[in-house]
Amino acid sequence: MKIFSGNRIKILDAYTIEHEPISSIDLMERAAHALTSAIVARWTAQTPVTVFAGPGNNGGDAWQ
Repeated sequence: MKIFSGNRIKILDAYTIEHEPISSIDLMERAAHALTSAIVARWTAQTPVTVFAGPGNNGGDAWQ
């Protein structure tokens, strides 16, 4: 698993928004759906999950 720094994520987000194009909120929604799909495919609804949200200050850290 790759873990990117906050600065690197900002660069990657800006690149994606510029080249797709996609809005920031839609990009967050896309990420939330992708993560949710990966979790649902791997574990059951009875599997306990803990969410750690970082200091992103955009409301999307633990959105879904």
